[in-house]
Amino acid sequence: MFSSSKAGHMTHIITTSLLGQVVSNRLTPPDPTTIENYGHLIIQALVAIVTIWATVRKALQKPEAVVKVPLEAVPGKKKGINGGMPNDGGAE
Repeated sequence: MFSSSKAGHMTHIITTSLLGQVVSNRLTPPDPTTIENYGHLIIQALVAIVTIWATVRKALQKPEAVVKVPLEAVPGKKKGINGGMPNDGGAE
C-alpha cells in the first residue's frame, strides 16, 4: 500500500488527506424524506426477491403423490346400498 521511498510516503499521505477533505466536504446528511424513499425502495426490492424466490421454488417443486383412500376411511361419508352414495339417484 505504501511506497518504499520517503517521497512515496509523503505523496500517499498528502493525496489521502486531500481526498479525505474533498469527500468529507461533499458528504452531507440526507434529509428524512430521502431516507424514507430509500427505505421504501429497499423494502420493495426485498418483497420482489422473496416473491420471485417463492414462485420459482413452487414451480420447481415435485407434484405431491395422490393417495387413494377408500370411502369408508373418509369421515362423514357413508356408502348407500349397492355401493353408491345415499343421494346419487341409485336404488336404496
